[in-house]
Amino acid sequence: MISVGIVIADCVACPVSRLPLPGQLALVDEISLFVGGSAANTAVALARLGLRAAVVGRVGADGFGDFLLNSLGSESCDTRFLHRGAGRTSATLVNVDASGERSFLHSMGANAMLSTADVPLEQLASQGARALHVAGYYVLPGLEPGLPELLDRASRLELLTSLDNVWNPDQSGDWERIHACLPLSDLFCPSLQEARQITRREQPADVLDALLGLGVRRMVALKMGEHGALIGTPDGVRLHLLGLNVPVIDGTGAGDAFIGGVLAGLLAGETPEGAGRLGNAAGALCVGAMGAAAGLKNLESTRALAVTVRAEHWNPERPPF
Repeated sequence: MISVGIVIADCVACPVSRLPLPGQLALVDEISLFVGGSAANTAVALARLGLRAAVVGRVGADGFGDFLLNSLGSESCDTRFLHRGAGRTSATLVNVDASGERSFLHSMGANAMLSTADVPLEQLASQGARALHVAGYYVLPGLEPGLPELLDRASRLELLTSLDNVWNPDQSGDWERIHACLPLSDLFCPSLQEARQITRREQPADVLDALLGLGVRRMVALKMGEHGALIGTPDGVRLHLLGLNVPVIDGTGAGDAFIGGVLAGLLAGETPEGAGRLGNAAGALCVGAMGAAAGLKNLESTRALAVTVRAEHWNPERPPF
């Protein structure tokens, strides 16, 4: 499994009830440093689920870079292609409120320099990689121009292709540029909020249909937090996988864990429903601890929770929530 994209040092503060005014100080219970970034988080989730995962990205020659290399190595991720440069490692200040919801302040740092030339696609495919996951669209300016060609190369190598995005910080509102990558993606798992911006649709049924209409080849999953996920396929599968009732400590990385579970399921030959259940379970486990990885479990424990996920056939005339 190849996970390409943003690799970030997450500095997480919890719980944050308000941001202090200039010159003021506010207290929180905990401030901790964690591995972050969608590419890194998904790779860790896959490794916890028993898959081999290589992380392809860029970090700086600084303390945050040392931390990320050491931490990802300790999770059994392949860090040979986590390139180091003279710039700063990408970092995010994550403010987590009492409900587990997050807000972010992000410095793009070394991630901005990642390009398709950094991705040894043919080498990793020859070493047994079966899927390419690209994570962090909208904050990867060096990678985005060549991404359609990279996804096409992966498809020709018969790799499963997966695309993930983050919230677009571009104030011009140019969400549509991701459209060129969707017909080259087997799996696309945006949040419902993000997908509404990408499609300019509002109702979940319309959003999912629009994404499939834009060409996603195998499966779309709309991540909806406590409401679970809506999944759809080009051949007509439409399911609502209900969220699990679990204590929420920190939502950081839950969406990345969900994608890790879905990828693990698809690579194991699961149906879209089965893969979605595994994704729901991985996401639910993730939110039970601070940071994007501490709550993740092995495949056996995640499957045990996945069987409890309820699935309902989706009636577009009766919204699921």
